[in-house]
Amino acid sequence: MNNLKIYPFGGVGEIGSNMTVFETENNLVVIDYGILFPYENFYDLNYLIADTSQLNRDKKITLFITHGHEDHIGAITHFVTEFPEVEIIAPEFAAILMQSKLERRKLNRKINIYTENDSFSFDNYTLHPVHVTHSIPHTYGVIFASEEFTTLFISDFKYDLSPSFEKPFNVDKIKHLFSKSKKTLAMLDSTNILSKGKTGSESELVDDLEKIMTNKKRTFITMFSSNTYRVKNILEIAKRNKLKVTTIGRSLNHYLEAANEAKLIIREEYPLIDFDAIQNYSDPKVIYLVTGSQGEHLGAAKRIISGDQKNIKLTSEDQFVFSSKPIPGNEKGIYRLYNLLAEQQVEIINSSTHLIHASGHPCQEDLKQLINEINPNFYIPIHGETYFLRKHIEFLQENFPNIEPIYLQNFEGIEVKNNKPSKIEFEQTAPHLIHGDHIMIEREKISERRKMANNGVIFISLNHKNQNINIQTKGLPIEMDDHIPKVKDLVDYCAFVENKKRDYDYTTEQVRIKTRTFYNTVLGYKPITLVQMV
Repeated sequence: MNNLKIYPFGGVGEIGSNMTVFETENNLVVIDYGILFPYENFYDLNYLIADTSQLNRDKKITLFITHGHEDHIGAITHFVTEFPEVEIIAPEFAAILMQSKLERRKLNRKINIYTENDSFSFDNYTLHPVHVTHSIPHTYGVIFASEEFTTLFISDFKYDLSPSFEKPFNVDKIKHLFSKSKKTLAMLDSTNILSKGKTGSESELVDDLEKIMTNKKRTFITMFSSNTYRVKNILEIAKRNKLKVTTIGRSLNHYLEAANEAKLIIREEYPLIDFDAIQNYSDPKVIYLVTGSQGEHLGAAKRIISGDQKNIKLTSEDQFVFSSKPIPGNEKGIYRLYNLLAEQQVEIINSSTHLIHASGHPCQEDLKQLINEINPNFYIPIHGETYFLRKHIEFLQENFPNIEPIYLQNFEGIEVKNNKPSKIEFEQTAPHLIHGDHIMIEREKISERRKMANNGVIFISLNHKNQNINIQTKGLPIEMDDHIPKVKDLVDYCAFVENKKRDYDYTTEQVRIKTRTFYNTVLGYKPITLVQMV
C-alpha cells in the first residue's frame, strides 16, 4: 500500500498552533505541536493548542519537530502527557529548548536529535529533513518521499542563499528528491504572500547595525529573543569595535543559554557582561540588548522606557533601536513605547528608517524563485491566516497555471491514491484553551470571565434562620453602594416573605432574577449575581 493522508489540525487559517499529520498504513507522523497566543489580552488566557482527540492511537505516533519557535514546540508538554509513548525527533537547538520545558514539568522524555544527513522510514515513505533558512537556527523542512509521490512541507522559511552563519537554503536536495518521484506536492509558507519583493538576508543588516552601534550614543536594541543569528551579528559587531553587550530580559538569556549549549554562540568568545557588573551605566560603549520588541507589558523595553529599570534613566543622548517589525495586533503597544520615548527626546530607530530587520518568511519573488526551481505538480498553501491562504492560491493561479492548487483549512486534508490527491474532512473541533499553570479551561468558563469583567459581580448571602442578608459588589461603580439598602429590602421581601415557603433553589433563583432586574434599571446592564442561602 502506498496510500498517504496529510491533514493539519492547527496552523492553517491561523498563524500559530502548528500541527500537521502525515498518516501512512501503520504510522502517524505529527509535524510540530505548537501554541497559538490569543489576539488580545483575553481574560488571562495563556495560549491555545490543537485538539488531538481524533488521532488514531492504534498507529505508532512520531512527533517530528521542524524548529524551535513557540508556535511549533510550545505545546510539547501537553503532547507527551497525552501520548506518553510518542517518539520525539528534533533538531539540536529545538531539542535543547524543548528539554527545558519538559524538565520544568518534571517530564522525563528522550528527544532524538537529527541533522540533514538523517532519514526516517515510515512504511513505504522516507522522511528526509532538508535544511532551510529562517529566523531561528536549525530550521528544517520535511520531504516525505516515495518513488510514486513526494511531498515537500516547509511551514516557516526564508529563501536566503547568503546567510550570515549557516548554510544556504538547500534547494538542491529538494530538486534531487523531487526528480526521483512521479508526482510531487509542495506545502509552503504563506506569511508574507502579500509582499511582492524579496525577503532580505540577515547578512545585509550588518552595515546599518554597525553604523548605529558605533555612533557614540548609548544604544538599546530590542528584537525577537529567538533570532539567535541576529544576536550573533550584534555580538560580532561589538567584538570588532571593542564594545560590550549586556542582556536584559529572561527570554533573551534563555535563548543565549541554549545557543551556548548548541555551540552556536560561545559566550566566552564575545564581550558579554552581566547587567549588575556594569560600572558605568551611561557608558556608550555598553550596548543594551533587551526583550519586549512587541510592547509586551512585562518586557524589558517597557521597563526601561517607563523608568522602572534600576540604574537606567533615558536621556536625549540615547537611541532606542527596534530591530523588528510589529506583529499584527501589537501596533498600539509599540506606539505607546514610541510616544514615551518621544517625550524623553530619545532617538527612535526602526526598520522604516534603517536596514535593521529581515523577515523570516518568503515574499512573492522568493516563492517564484523556489517554485521555478522545484516545479511541483500540486501545491497547498500553509502557515497563514485565511486571507493569506486565499491570496496564495491567487498568486499560484496567476504565476503557475500548470500547478494544481489545493485549498485546505484546519481539519481538512488530502488522501493520495494512485498519485492523485483528493480532499478529505475531519470533524471540526475547537482548540483547547490553556490558562494559569498549564491548566485547561473550558470555553464556558472564559464566557463567565468575560461577563464578570464587563458587567461586575454581586454576591448575596442569605441566612434562612436569622434572616440575615449580606451583599457585596465587585466591579460596579462606587455610587451603586448607595442602592444596597434598597436591594436588601427587595431581597428580604423576595426571600423571606414572597417565597418563604418555597424550596431554597427556587428562592435563590427568584432573588437572583429580581436583583439583576433592579440593577438593570439603574445601570443599564445586568451584573453577574451569585446568591447563596444557608
